[in-house]
Amino acid sequence: MKNKRILTALIVSFFTVFFNSCSNEEDTTTSSTINLEEAKLTGFPLLGITPVSIEIVQPTIENNTETEYGKINIVISDPSFLSNIKADITSNELNLSKFDVIPGGNTALSYESQSHTHAIVNVLDKSEELLHYIVTIEAEAPPTPSTLTITDFKFEASKNSQLSEDVIVEKTFTDPNNPNKQTIYLFVPEGTDFSDLTPTATFDAEKVYYTQDTSTPIVDVDTPFPSTETSFDFAYPKSFIIVLKDDINNRIKWVDVFVDIKNPVQLENTDVSPPDVGQSTTTKTLLGVTKWKNVGNHPVEYQAPNTYENKIPDTSTNFITAQRMFPAFGLKPGENADIHLQIAANLPDMEYKTTAVFYSKFVDEAIIIDDIQEPAKLNITVKIID
Repeated sequence: MKNKRILTALIVSFFTVFFNSCSNEEDTTTSSTINLEEAKLTGFPLLGITPVSIEIVQPTIENNTETEYGKINIVISDPSFLSNIKADITSNELNLSKFDVIPGGNTALSYESQSHTHAIVNVLDKSEELLHYIVTIEAEAPPTPSTLTITDFKFEASKNSQLSEDVIVEKTFTDPNNPNKQTIYLFVPEGTDFSDLTPTATFDAEKVYYTQDTSTPIVDVDTPFPSTETSFDFAYPKSFIIVLKDDINNRIKWVDVFVDIKNPVQLENTDVSPPDVGQSTTTKTLLGVTKWKNVGNHPVEYQAPNTYENKIPDTSTNFITAQRMFPAFGLKPGENADIHLQIAANLPDMEYKTTAVFYSKFVDEAIIIDDIQEPAKLNITVKIID
């Protein structure tokens, strides 16, 4: 009987040691056989929020051990959500039969001024943190409105065979009474065919349109500015207006493209010497001694009083003056008009010389381009005889 008891005790001890050994071996195997590659997140959805963008940098794993935390950077559209965000991890992003995320979907976090670290844990032992992700969530920066400007406008020689070099904007004028209205000035060489010019243009605007019909209200202009190389007719009396629009913010600006030559006023003769003039007790007028003409692309008109230089005799008095005739609405391209001379009374008989300097401007143009458009000069010689 005693031997049976000893045998029974030995058998019980053996099976107790055996099962304990198996249990410990099973626990050790479960922990050591987790493949950390399987614990990586493939996404990071948010509860009730659709991100604008999401970027995941996976943790660094060496020998099945995490050596560097991963990073998740998320951008959302509405900054008001940042104070109360929950993760919404599903089996699409993580094998939830093996792993879990802490903090998880039950925890609302604020990302207004900080990031949060989320751990991937063993679902059987949530104290065992396997991988980590530093999650940063930011609101999308509000879009910056365009400046509604023409950033570049030119006539490239490579696209305009009649030009030997590129023609760029030389002047920009903003209407002081309407900051949304602007004019840009480009000056091509004399003899350029204004009816066949191909511009190259870039813009900072949401939408760009154009018109050559000045009767169309600016707000109704809806012809898109072409994105391909296109030749336009800039010849008088055509206009060319570019309209820049930002419909979302209800903004609009427009630019008048002004194309001409620098010196549109030319004289039929730059030197005049009328027949000898007899002395007179009254002022004499010599009609039509020459003509002035407009060889440009816009009507021109009077800008400022004539000045006189190179006078012989050299006095402060202008014994000889010149007068240009001006049509009522300016001298149009291709037109000409007379220049008359006036001779002062009671001049001694001798030869008189002077140079009349004529100043012009484009009709209806607010800006006076006197630093570009050179004045025209007429050399005059008159001999007074007894």
